[in-house]
Amino acid sequence: MDSPIHGLGLDAQGQLKVPSGERYDEVAWYDGSPTPGEVGPAVLEGHVTGSGHDPSVFFELGATKKGDLVEVDRADGSTATFKVTDVRKYPKADFPRVDVYGATAGPELRIITCGGTYDGAARRHLDNVVVFAKLVED
Repeated sequence: MDSPIHGLGLDAQGQLKVPSGERYDEVAWYDGSPTPGEVGPAVLEGHVTGSGHDPSVFFELGATKKGDLVEVDRADGSTATFKVTDVRKYPKADFPRVDVYGATAGPELRIITCGGTYDGAARRHLDNVVVFAKLVED
């Protein structure tokens, strides 16, 4: 998947803002996290489906496997390459903030999208899929 990346922060409740409007189907970088390739967990997020349940930027994220490579083009023109170390699914009500956002010894990447069962009444997925990856090339 190729997508432009734009920065987003937190909403009034302290939750990650999600891509919206013209940028709904793009990847967002949590601007409170390190940039990809810096020490710490860089956090990218995006939608799994769009309006009308059309596939969005991370529709295939759940198929990611340990050992897959993820390349992130950086603002300076370089590319940071990460190797997937794990893919986990968490209930949104029990999201492990420390595991996802906590300090790391080196450059890492977290990619977050929705997944699991879709609750039609609430119009949302009940889980989050999180890809964990470590920098292998800079």
